[in-house]
Amino acid sequence: MRTLKRFTRAFVRSGTGIMLLVMLNACVSLDGEHSSVMSSESVDPGDERTGGGVSSEIARGGVPADIPMPHVSDENAEVFERAVSFIRAGQLEEAEVLLLEITVDQPELAGPWINLGQIYAARDQVEEARQSFERAIRANPWNCAAHNELGVLARLHGDFQNAERHYLACIEKIPNYKNAYLNLGILYELYLGKLSEALVYYRHYQSFLNEPDRRVQGWVMDLERRLGV
Repeated sequence: MRTLKRFTRAFVRSGTGIMLLVMLNACVSLDGEHSSVMSSESVDPGDERTGGGVSSEIARGGVPADIPMPHVSDENAEVFERAVSFIRAGQLEEAEVLLLEITVDQPELAGPWINLGQIYAARDQVEEARQSFERAIRANPWNCAAHNELGVLARLHGDFQNAERHYLACIEKIPNYKNAYLNLGILYELYLGKLSEALVYYRHYQSFLNEPDRRVQGWVMDLERRLGV
């Protein structure tokens, strides 16, 4: 029974939903710093891949204010909004077509690449998802969301070393990107058996919230009990 509960927690924290779209720039500005599938494994602007909602914000995401964002054409901004509408309606093929149009016209925008990666991940097209998230990072090296998505993708396929690498790369770029802390905690607790490290990252995650996440607080209390702290 305990094993089943832990498996369920792993699924929930992992990233299977589709917050997809995570923002053109967060996914963004059609440039992107955000993610999708709400990971938590958490990816979005704050929720988990438990299935969060679609975000249509075309803004900076978590990209530092002193990092210049590419210009987004009015036409592409409009196309992006249509893609968001399709995603919300569950019409992923139609959304994919529109997002691909944007990447052809403005490949320097990270957001559309992230959202494409989320669509591919939802279809279990792993290689296409990985390539899309990597294109987002090439478009915007400050794109923490893409690293977080790659971390979730790696974890889901048993590549724990790369999952850790991407989560840490995310935190290095954007130290206050809270979902990366949560995902590291999940990775350390459930997959690598590093309970002390997991506790540290869960506490870090909670420190970014205005109100403690009750689920995570339960995980913290469980780890404190098991570690005797």
